[in-house]
Amino acid sequence: MLILFVHSFWPWMGGAILLGLGTALVYPTLLAAISDVSHPSWRGSAVGVYRLWRDSGYAIGGLLAGILADLLGISWAIGVVGVLTLLSGIIVAFRMRETLPTKHGSLFPMRSSETLSDGEGSHRV
Repeated sequence: MLILFVHSFWPWMGGAILLGLGTALVYPTLLAAISDVSHPSWRGSAVGVYRLWRDSGYAIGGLLAGILADLLGISWAIGVVGVLTLLSGIIVAFRMRETLPTKHGSLFPMRSSETLSDGEGSHRV
């Protein structure tokens, strides 16, 4: 969203770099999430379908963003893309479930083979 609110080159370039870094960080995570929730017998198909829709979004989204930029301006196109990305993140946050069990009260999933240290030694979880 930084790109939306700046009007000179260097801050816009900084926003574009941050956008690129964020994209590079999220791609492996998204593929891992799809792999994590799919059964091994159909995991390849699930990843393929995910990539089909993701890559189709590049083509269709680029065309629609271009049309929107021509009609309303580049700021509107960038803003709409940002809002759609935010909405998709909110939908995923509510629809997808964690597949690893969590220790009661913990924010992070733990495997049963991991250990915790409370200062008095290690304890199996």
